[in-house]
Amino acid sequence: MGTLALVLVMPTVGHLYAEQGYPEQAVAGQVYTEQAARLVSVSRRKAKHSKAKAKPKPVAVSQAQIELAHQMVRNAYALGRGLPTRQRVALMTRLLYTMRPEAMAAEKKEWAEELFGIAQQLPRGGDEAKDAAPAAGAGESPEAESARSEAIATAAARLAVYDADQALELLDSLPSQGGQQEDARTMAARLVFAVYMQHHGAAGAQTLLAHGLRWGQHGGFPYSASAIVLGRLRTNEDAAEYFFRQVLVNFERGQAGLCGVCDFASLLERAAALEAISEDSAEEAGHNILVQLRKLANGQNQDAENQDAWTVEQKAQVVSALYNVRVSAPKAYAEAEKNAPGLLALRVEKVAVKVDIPKVDAGLQSAFHELADAIRERRGPEEMHALIAQDLQLVNARYKAGGCAGCSSPDAQSWALVSLAAYATPMTIATQLTGIQDPFWRAYFLAIAAQQVGEPTRVADPTRRVVEKEEAEPE
Repeated sequence: MGTLALVLVMPTVGHLYAEQGYPEQAVAGQVYTEQAARLVSVSRRKAKHSKAKAKPKPVAVSQAQIELAHQMVRNAYALGRGLPTRQRVALMTRLLYTMRPEAMAAEKKEWAEELFGIAQQLPRGGDEAKDAAPAAGAGESPEAESARSEAIATAAARLAVYDADQALELLDSLPSQGGQQEDARTMAARLVFAVYMQHHGAAGAQTLLAHGLRWGQHGGFPYSASAIVLGRLRTNEDAAEYFFRQVLVNFERGQAGLCGVCDFASLLERAAALEAISEDSAEEAGHNILVQLRKLANGQNQDAENQDAWTVEQKAQVVSALYNVRVSAPKAYAEAEKNAPGLLALRVEKVAVKVDIPKVDAGLQSAFHELADAIRERRGPEEMHALIAQDLQLVNARYKAGGCAGCSSPDAQSWALVSLAAYATPMTIATQLTGIQDPFWRAYFLAIAAQQVGEPTRVADPTRRVVEKEEAEPE
């Protein structure tokens, strides 16, 4: 009946539009008008636009949840105080990257300074036996030195987030390798320079140049890190050109070793690509790189065109530097083709990179899947509590038996397991982790759990149920 009434009314509406001068079309008992069509179209567009604008509401993190996460991090740090150097470095690195940088900023700044000093205590080369904690790849000097440099660079970079000037001062205290290899200061400079420029802008360029020139007196100028400065200065042609010329003067002194020369070639390529320097400066820099490469052969003044004088790694560095010269300073490269064809003929045989696939622990993998299924099925809290306790016992047994004695960080299965445990029950994870007896693994997993609890993720608010209960109770 209601439908019939609507159909009877519709022609009347059409006549009203016709009387006011609007054209009318009747199709299958329906009246269509251009004005009505426009109204419907606009209405639909508005509805579609409003839906597109709708954004998901951010998940709030309660103050109690934040405090819980902070306490977890502090407890993890306290557990790590008595650990051997290598384990302590791994734990503190994890803590510095736990939660957002602004969370616990004052404490993280102190921890970054502390890590900077501790990381320098890591053994070099064959000194691994002096450290009580075993390490993967122990006994190989390049790997040990690289791990040490990375830890120092990490500490300096995290400190720069809170105090970039102090981070530069700490880098001043590091010894230089004279450009013979990529040392800790060179690695750290790339990160610290970037953060410093973010904080100070173009005005910070001269400060970074002054520090770099001090380091360059012994062949340790951070050339590739300076590309960040040129990128910021490129809108001011004079400032960018002046900065690069100062760096070039330092390079022409010839204090850099092979690694330093290749580092400068990397800077040249970036500067030219950014169009931050003139063509004349690029050609002059390219010429100087080729001159120094010809003088260098395995750290001695031998004929650099003799391919037998270079190791495979050194050949790779030279080939990379030559490529950067070719694309940035074509005139200098063309001149070298005539005067030093042997140098430009260097080739590197491609060696297949060996990738070590970590072994998967069948027990932990099974526990991980079991816990994931329980979360998807939304099982009750008591069952989840028991399941998590059972799985964490597996983790404890795995590490107690020495299954990962050579690990410097938890394997993927354990990581995922504890992350899911924190995801499911943020209030009980600290208690659950007491089932792991080894202090390093307990502290490391506690840091992972704090990350889950203290971030605006899907982790349940541990205070929500209590608040709702209090609000529901009658006064």
